[in-house]
Amino acid sequence: MNMTFDISILEPKEVCINLKLLKLFHFFHLFDPKIKTICNFNVYHIALYIINCVIGCILMFGMVGYFTEADNEINIFTDVQSMFCCLVYFLCLVKIITFVNKTNNIWDLLRVTCINFLSSTQCQKNVGILHNYREKLIKTTNYITVILIVLTIQWSLYPLVLLWLQREDAKQSSRRFENVFNFRFPVTISYYNNNFAIFYIIEESIGLLLFYMHLMSEVFYISICYVMIAQYEMIQKAYKNVNSELNSKNINGNKHDINGNDCFDDLVSIMNDQQKLFTKLKLFYSTYTFITLSNVVSYSGSIIILTYASVLVFTTSEAIPMFYVIKLISAFGYMIIILLLVCYLLERINNKKESVNFEMYSCNWTTMNLRSKKMLLLSMQLNNANELTIKITPRRIINLQFFNSVMITCYNIISAMLNISSK
Repeated sequence: MNMTFDISILEPKEVCINLKLLKLFHFFHLFDPKIKTICNFNVYHIALYIINCVIGCILMFGMVGYFTEADNEINIFTDVQSMFCCLVYFLCLVKIITFVNKTNNIWDLLRVTCINFLSSTQCQKNVGILHNYREKLIKTTNYITVILIVLTIQWSLYPLVLLWLQREDAKQSSRRFENVFNFRFPVTISYYNNNFAIFYIIEESIGLLLFYMHLMSEVFYISICYVMIAQYEMIQKAYKNVNSELNSKNINGNKHDINGNDCFDDLVSIMNDQQKLFTKLKLFYSTYTFITLSNVVSYSGSIIILTYASVLVFTTSEAIPMFYVIKLISAFGYMIIILLLVCYLLERINNKKESVNFEMYSCNWTTMNLRSKKMLLLSMQLNNANELTIKITPRRIINLQFFNSVMITCYNIISAMLNISSK
């Protein structure tokens, strides 16, 4: 694979991604072939392996408490947070494995973000579409970053604020202090509370890793999706306008070619761009399919778990701190936003790709000569043959309809629990 692409020499205006944000978090160091290696391993990959092994051991140790006799009562509210963390960590683990094993694929995907990736004359005339989408994706990824930072700060400060508010509560000494994820470490209450700072640092380190991996993965994923949508829209416009210029020239110059307009060269260049883009889309799907499926499953499961916890919070007679409610709602809202965005962007890519044929029909093909018509027909056949979607099941693709199904499931859970609690 040709790995001459060097993101370090590019300016933000030359690529259609949030380059400043990705460079700020040193995201490209995971994939840059020029980064220092140790035994042919990227030093950042080695660091990820070590960090992941340590955190994986901590998580397993934190779950041991569920299989041993504990000196405190099981609290469903704290257990929900542990379940939520495990789901999110599983997704983080999938992303780490994918990033490490498919480094070259992800680095190669960066080529599609270049402004001049589609090199045909007709496509470059519509490059303004790419500039508009770049502004949208930069705003979107910045919003996602702010939301995730606020969410991380909330979860990090919650146990500290609660500990400060309950420092004079006599009952607090008989139960474990609230932590970031509330893992059930197999230690006594007194030991846990006396060494709370250590356990807090352990859980906070897990939270920071989850924040970094999810943020970078989602920013890159959203950027590539926006770029694919913009590039397919450019191809649509190119096909639509491929014959209009020749027609206008013939009308203004009073030229009438009985054999029709010759758009063969333009059609060949556009078709080459179209196939080049499809190759990158195929690479994107092959690289991100497992991550996308894991995203959808983990976020759907997290939304359902948080829905269950929300119903418990608002139906229980036990006093629940307001900070816990805010913490729960913010995580619930973030999961919904990301799942909606994933489903929406994948649906947009599929729709834009399928609508290319419609623009081919509307390019005034009747005025073309015979060989241009044959080339246009070949382009239609290739576009129809290149069917590619990400499916959650053999028959169900990931789109907004799937998101609606998740929301309906959450509504059914709420209805069922409210009916049970009212009896």
